[in-house]
Parts: sequence; C-alpha cells; structure tokens
Amino acid sequence: MGFLLIAVVGSILGIAVVLLRNRRPNSMEHSIDEFERNLRALAPEGPSRRRRRPEGKAS
Repeated sequence: MGFLLIAVVGSILGIAVVLLRNRRPNSMEHSIDEFERNLRALAPEGPSRRRRRPEGKAS
C-alpha cells in the first residue's frame, strides 16, 4: 500500500512540474510580442537571399 501511495504522489508531482513548465504566458506584452514575431515571419525585411543562376550558362 505504501509503494502505491509513493507512486501516486510522485506522479502528481511530476504532472504538476510538467504543466507549470509548459504553460503559456498570458500577459498583454507577450501577446503583442507574439503578434509582431508572426508579422516578421510573414513579411521578412530585406532582399531575398536566393541567388539567380547566370542566364548564359546551361546546366
């Protein structure tokens, strides 16, 4: 019976630790930062990094 109680308490503590570490922040500043990060991902600044192949060469 004691072993079962230890296992249950250990499981509850483990689940609590996982839930607390993986919770999402819910502050207004975090929401704004996440929105700005998504905007930057959709429309990155600067020229494209792809290089064009020279037109005179055939491969």
